[in-house]
Amino acid sequence: MEHLNQFLNWLYEEGKDEKTIKAYRTTVNQFIEWYKGTSGNSDIKEIKPIDVKEYLGYLKHTLNRKQATINKSIASLKTFFSYLAEQGLVSDNPMTRIKIQKVQTTDRVGEKDISKWLTKEEQERFISYVDLEKNEFKRLRNLAIIDIMLYAGLRVAEVGELKLDDVKINGDTALTIREGKHGKYATVVLINKYSKNLRYWLKYRQSLTDKKHAESPYLFVSERSGQLGARGIQVMLDKYAKLANMDNITPHRFRHSFCKNLANVGTPIEVIRRLARHESIQTTAIYIDPSQEEQLKALNKM
Repeated sequence: MEHLNQFLNWLYEEGKDEKTIKAYRTTVNQFIEWYKGTSGNSDIKEIKPIDVKEYLGYLKHTLNRKQATINKSIASLKTFFSYLAEQGLVSDNPMTRIKIQKVQTTDRVGEKDISKWLTKEEQERFISYVDLEKNEFKRLRNLAIIDIMLYAGLRVAEVGELKLDDVKINGDTALTIREGKHGKYATVVLINKYSKNLRYWLKYRQSLTDKKHAESPYLFVSERSGQLGARGIQVMLDKYAKLANMDNITPHRFRHSFCKNLANVGTPIEVIRRLARHESIQTTAIYIDPSQEEQLKALNKM
């Protein structure tokens, strides 16, 4: 229990909320109690991958837990043992080769067969229609908005609240989020190769002389007002989605795509969690495991 308490204190110091810490306490403690009961051993250093696999089998076949619930336990144990390994409290991490299993419904949202994220081909298709916008004001602004959501992972409310003073360009572009989810302050990076459209928009934005634009502190404005909010961004996406014959294009699907793109190039789950600013690694876990379509593609490549 000493190791668990140290881990929980670390979570607290990392700024995790009480709900998240409670979830970790419950899932990790359940595993420790099971291990003690089945092995008669209370030394966490002795835990092997086979012990973890037997526990997962116990959850599935004895307790009849759903895979989504089991995945939460796996994600919690991965974080727990990663912490112990980093602190030198265990020499071998038994979770290294334990994989989170795919749940058929985890990549669905709202309606059947609607993926949370867009494939690379879908991303490129959508952007190509935005790029065809004849109105320069809208084209430059809209491309910049999409880049910020797709390549920096901002939430739509965060995009709408960005101010000109929140953008700092020095090679890469630093974006200051003054009040993100749960009121959290953060700085995120839009790397140089994805910042071209934002740079174009900034130059154009600074040339606007209409009073409502010139006096507005906000990065993104509309032709009629000094701020483009979440509703305006959704209306904008709906316009191009219709042109591209694509359904259910929402701002959050671009943020999901940001996470999935990172996962597809082999980014470690903890790095994705930090870049996406997720409170819990369990939220990030859905991006790591291949979708059914990706699994079928892998089989066809054999």
